[in-house]
Amino acid sequence: MKKINKKYSEIMRQVDNAVGRKEVVSLLKKASMIMSKSEENLAA
Repeated sequence: MKKINKKYSEIMRQVDNAVGRKEVVSLLKKASMIMSKSEENLAA
């Protein structure tokens, strides 16, 4: 669980530093996928 949160926080830091719209969107999609995986683990 901590590993997932660490990946999510790292991606969100990258989003803050991202320059282009496409870069931001792709990073937000990655973050969304990570959060959905963590929610699946909590539900199971």
